[in-house]
Amino acid sequence: MPIMLLASAATGWALATKRHRRQLVATSPCRRACCSPARVDGLDHREFEYLIRDLMIRDGADKVKRVGGAGDNGADVIAVGPTGQRWVIQCKHRKQGLTGAPVGVREFQILNGTGRPVHKGHVVVVVTNGAVTGRARGFAQDQNLHVIDRFLLEDWIETDRPVWELLGITPRAHTASAVSAPKPVADTMSDTDLGSGADEQQGLLYTLAEAYEAGFVPWKPTTMRQYLVRSQRRGIPLPRSTWDGQAHHFTEEQLRTWLENWRAKAGPNSKVHELPSE
Repeated sequence: MPIMLLASAATGWALATKRHRRQLVATSPCRRACCSPARVDGLDHREFEYLIRDLMIRDGADKVKRVGGAGDNGADVIAVGPTGQRWVIQCKHRKQGLTGAPVGVREFQILNGTGRPVHKGHVVVVVTNGAVTGRARGFAQDQNLHVIDRFLLEDWIETDRPVWELLGITPRAHTASAVSAPKPVADTMSDTDLGSGADEQQGLLYTLAEAYEAGFVPWKPTTMRQYLVRSQRRGIPLPRSTWDGQAHHFTEEQLRTWLENWRAKAGPNSKVHELPSE
């Protein structure tokens, strides 16, 4: 009998401790919302979902809740934006970050089948701390799904810009916030406009392919992405990009600054000072 009582007490203590830890996870948004990008890879999938929930709260969304788990039908976080739009977010965490398996078209197809019909979402998003395949991006664009990859996630964590601004989502005009919410340059100007007015605001914007052709970086996009992944591991800040729904865009100054930091960190005898071809 004493052994049974002791075992029962131990079980009760373990359950109480587990509940307490869950309460801490559910009530400490500041610690997760301030999580540095470098620490995101170390989270488990549940903590990653809570991080996204807390970022939505930080941005001012309403009725934010984490709903991920068995039977979630493709939704991990649901929220209502300041203009009344219902956000349905699927979180895809990768322990290896950018070097892990990229999010493929299958994940987007699943969310596309439930985001609006089941969850009644107006804005349907896949967010990952890793990469996204080109085919998945194409499918997302065709189906009006939104993508937050590693680069955009870092912007979201480290800046004060709300997620709807980062994604360039136009607010509804009947609300006050719809008038005041600015849009990124790449979303408000055409390619022709970028040739004249954009450089007065933040500089001309280039994709990695365009930057290579212009000579700002010595590597083609595939190699450049590999160096960006490696630079993260070495503590070199990634250049801040502007996302237009299809590709990341950078200014010449951002890319040149990153390249200088990368070469300085690599050392004078490193092969990164050469101009390799693919």
